[in-house]
Amino acid sequence: MLNLNRSPFILIVLFVVLAGCSGQPITSGTTDVPDAATSTTTDHDTPQSTLAPGLTESGVTDAWALAQAHRDSLANTTYTERSQHTVRANGTLRRAVTTTLRQGQGDRYVYERYAHGTAALFPNLTVFRNDSTLVQRTAYDNGTVAYSGPEAAATPATDRYGNVYAVLSASPTTVEEAVAHNGTTRYRVMSTGPPTNSSAYAGVSNYTMTALVGPDGLVHEYTISYAETRGGQTVTVSTAVQFTARGKTVVQPPEWAADALVNS
Repeated sequence: MLNLNRSPFILIVLFVVLAGCSGQPITSGTTDVPDAATSTTTDHDTPQSTLAPGLTESGVTDAWALAQAHRDSLANTTYTERSQHTVRANGTLRRAVTTTLRQGQGDRYVYERYAHGTAALFPNLTVFRNDSTLVQRTAYDNGTVAYSGPEAAATPATDRYGNVYAVLSASPTTVEEAVAHNGTTRYRVMSTGPPTNSSAYAGVSNYTMTALVGPDGLVHEYTISYAETRGGQTVTVSTAVQFTARGKTVVQPPEWAADALVNS
């Protein structure tokens, strides 16, 4: 049994630490992982209190319903999604990819991607889109900067809703505690074992997943960590995603947008 009185969950580097949190124990348990193509429900003979769509005291009982509620909570509003994916080997950072998506009204957004490490692979880029413009600025390690117009600009290389269905359905879960945050309640959901229904995690070890879920189904944040073998070397992979500024995100054209239109 995990300690219900431990400190609130802290996001990894570059993410905002939640302030003013206090834990309240909730009955814990496990649940089966639902099939990816259909939603599942709890046993009607043993009703449970619903904390959010698809979430009960026993954990995630319907990942499909919870993922849909998460998407619905972000639809037709503005928000900011931040993510970081890191790969480390023997304490050395091989790759860190950090992305920020500021989603405005309609199709407006600013998407930024930065990569560093000994095997970064990707150039840094920023994409801006509004009702009439789609431009991209790409910065290479040698200092070269290139601009792309609508024909070549990339779309955000990440799922706008955080891929939460795959995250919540990969392993059995439990609800560890309720967390108070700015007058609202969030539920800390944790994996209780290795992934059982996802080929993406075949062969991994030391798998952990933690998420904070609001009563409306919004997955405010989650982190995943595991170890796997790549090229005969054991590496540690970590992913953290956070959704903030819902209804408060403002998208403005970057200073370089006008130059991009001229030079693309």
